[in-house]
Amino acid sequence: MKYNNFRKAISSLTTQKSDSTLPVVALLTGLAVGAVIGVLFAPERGTDIRTRISDKAKGLSDTAKDKLQTVKNKLRTNGQELSDLKEEVVDKVKSKAKAAEDLKDEVLDEAKSKAKDLAADVKSAANEVKNS
Repeated sequence: MKYNNFRKAISSLTTQKSDSTLPVVALLTGLAVGAVIGVLFAPERGTDIRTRISDKAKGLSDTAKDKLQTVKNKLRTNGQELSDLKEEVVDKVKSKAKAAEDLKDEVLDEAKSKAKDLAADVKSAANEVKNS
């Protein structure tokens, strides 16, 4: 009697929904049937199985925590390396900027000196022209 009701429920679900729901309903039904059969034919007692499942879940949890901690440590290390690299790049840029400014000052001083020499040459040439 219950089996017929279950069959009718599955049939109504598959006929009311579009064709894409049929595989989902079949999968869920298969999972439910497999779970029932697995429990019925389990070679161990339920408490033993639950204990094993609990231990396995704790092991997976510990493994996940360890992996998360490893990722955090790598991120922290990489973050520190990036910070150090940033400082190194900033220092190099500052030293290059200082070198460029020093070079600019040298070129400017040299240009001023050449301009003074040129002005003196022009004055000297003007005096020669005036005196001749």
